[in-house]
Amino acid sequence: MKKIIAVCLLLLAFIPASATRSLDRVRDFGENPGKLTMFHYLPANMDSTEEYPLVLILHGSMLSARSMKRCGGWNKLADSLGVLLLYPQQRFTNNIARAFSVHFNNDMKKLNKEILSVRNMIMHMRKTYPVDHENIYITGLSAGGSMSHVMLHAYPQLFGAAALIAAPSAMPLKNDQFSGPLPRLAVIQGKRDKIVTPENASGIMEQWRKAYGFDINATDTVENYRGNPHLTAYSYKKGNETRLIRLDAAKTGHQMLIDPGKSVDKGGKRSVYSKDIDFHLPWWIMDFFGLTDRKPER
Repeated sequence: MKKIIAVCLLLLAFIPASATRSLDRVRDFGENPGKLTMFHYLPANMDSTEEYPLVLILHGSMLSARSMKRCGGWNKLADSLGVLLLYPQQRFTNNIARAFSVHFNNDMKKLNKEILSVRNMIMHMRKTYPVDHENIYITGLSAGGSMSHVMLHAYPQLFGAAALIAAPSAMPLKNDQFSGPLPRLAVIQGKRDKIVTPENASGIMEQWRKAYGFDINATDTVENYRGNPHLTAYSYKKGNETRLIRLDAAKTGHQMLIDPGKSVDKGGKRSVYSKDIDFHLPWWIMDFFGLTDRKPER
């Protein structure tokens, strides 16, 4: 635990003042038993007569909504693709490491309150803005990935797909019995991650492989994934649709994968908590969610 907090404190020290712009805080989104903070981002030139997908982005320990925004370049994607973004944020008063209560102290009462707070943020977005109820997605880094995993277990029918980045596999929710259609899932893991080791990705993949009912030998392995020598993909498909996929990034630690640039499929900022491998993971996640063909680049 001390090692994780020390590393996260180092990450926080690299967040510049410019990371504090461009997000709007919502102070009244309904019942907030988990005492979380809500931020959102509305795409430029939003048309209230259209419906928009909603993507939740959850930060890791000692990070924040704004650091996630800056690290991944998510707001640029929202403007380019026409997507609403929701950034739940933990408070220092809840947890000194600013981590969602998925791991720390294993306090289920506190975690259940945070789950309800995040759900109420989603409901607020649906009531207030033209959200396409059939296109709600969730992603998170580290503890935020773990909280995203928890939300999938709590409300599997609410989300169309999810992407868990460097997420611990330990699940405080014991109910693995799902009913109805399951969301598609992507698991992203750095091969040199010493904070959340690759065994965690293996655990998540095995859990969901069983939930989907995929044969263990039905995986499709692709090295040099999308022409990138750093990436290997392992996927399970139903027909032509990828339902479950794992991306392994060689020589990568506990970091967000980025590819800085001005085009719509590039973005992110170089920092201690991101790594440039010529692969813009947030763009790939939006593509996995099925959102990259919404609008042409302008």
